[in-house]
Amino acid sequence: MTDQPPFGNDPPPQGGGYPPPPPYGSYPPPPGCSPPAGHRPRASSVFVTLPGIGTVAVATIWQRVLARLIDSLIYGIFYAIFLVIGAAVVSSSAVTDFHGHTTVEHSGLEMPGLLLALAGTLGSGLVYEWLMLAYKGATLGKMALGIKVVNQFTGQLLSLGSAFVRPLVPLAASVFCSLLVLLVYLSPLFDKSGRLRGWHDKAADDVVIKVRRAHWADRR
Repeated sequence: MTDQPPFGNDPPPQGGGYPPPPPYGSYPPPPGCSPPAGHRPRASSVFVTLPGIGTVAVATIWQRVLARLIDSLIYGIFYAIFLVIGAAVVSSSAVTDFHGHTTVEHSGLEMPGLLLALAGTLGSGLVYEWLMLAYKGATLGKMALGIKVVNQFTGQLLSLGSAFVRPLVPLAASVFCSLLVLLVYLSPLFDKSGRLRGWHDKAADDVVIKVRRAHWADRR
């Protein structure tokens, strides 16, 4: 009977030893998900390949939330402007009775003035997002965070129609319930494709990507 070497002591293959494993990060990425040259991807990054742009990273949910908070400050300015206009609608007058007592009588337009402020804020916010997305691909908040909204099929800016539909979805949700608006903005977390496309993104056929912050200064 031939003696067998103990288990685990098999001789190495001809040529001397086992080949060393490839260095970390040298495995080729799957097709369609490779990062651009010179980019060191993070473990949480998701990449998409778009016509005319190439391979770019998808914006994170935190970038989108922070951009929304910055835009909320702009909406606050709109609200303050229309609140002043609404207050101007409310008139009051001082009335002195026979006994010399003076009272202030309002015109009864307090509620219409408040509704005017709310309607003006919602309307101006809708126009602001619509035109900024259609002509720049981003609101001021998105520019500050270095993210951009583009068509998921062409990589180009959204059409006027798609740019209008995108902010219209959360606006329509606000008519029913403020919690529903929150769900719209958090809906990218429910996207099983990994592209973080929310319900408003799917309605407009868009995807939100990362760009260089200098990108906005480069545009003429």
